[in-house]
Amino acid sequence: MAVVGLEQMAAMPVAERANFKIFQQLSMGTPVRVGGRITGPGALTTTDGGSVSLSGLEVAQSENFTEVVGTKSGDAALAVAGVVQLPAGEVDVELWDEAVKMSHMPQLRPLFAPNHSDGLNTARAGS
Repeated sequence: MAVVGLEQMAAMPVAERANFKIFQQLSMGTPVRVGGRITGPGALTTTDGGSVSLSGLEVAQSENFTEVVGTKSGDAALAVAGVVQLPAGEVDVELWDEAVKMSHMPQLRPLFAPNHSDGLNTARAGS
């Protein structure tokens, strides 16, 4: 798995996953993760068929499924902080898109929301 911009992503607040429809509803400056394929210079085709313009970090075109992390900078624009490229192979984009939509359903949102604790509760919960 290729990762670019790891330090920039680590310095950001936790970014929520979004497809194009959800991305359009977010406020400017919102940290966000959008999955899809880099289909051209500075262009991401999302799992629900939208197109997001990418700026900032140089992102190479790839056939692999990619998750781009950054902040919303326009209605269909993302200022890129980092990129996570999944290994070669098929990704079920419909399943990915449905999982993203589920994470925004009011009744399921708490299951996907980041834990804003100091990390101690999370670490102790599994021990």
